Amino acid sequence: EKETAYCMPIATKARKAGIAVEIYPDAVKMKKQMSYANNNGVRFVALAGENEMNEEKITLKDMTSGEQHLVTADELITIVNGEN
Repeated sequence: EKETAYCMPIATKARKAGIAVEIYPDAVKMKKQMSYANNNGVRFVALAGENEMNEEKITLKDMTSGEQHLVTADELITIVNGEN
C-alpha cells in the first residue's frame, strides 16, 4: 500500500507528460509483474521499494536491454519521452 501511495503522484506527473502509465493492481511477486510487462510489450518498468522511497527516486528498468537506473521522476519522464 505504501509503495502504491508513493507511486501515484509520480504516475500522475508522467501521465501529464504524455506517458501511458499502469500500476499493477495486485500485491504479487515481482516475477509475475515482470511477466505481465513482457507479455504486454511494456518498454519501461518503474520499481519502487524501501530503498527508492528513502531516496525519493524510482528504479527505471528498460525491458529491452535489461538496464536499470535509479532516477528521479523528472529523469524518468526525460528518459521515457526520449524513447518515444
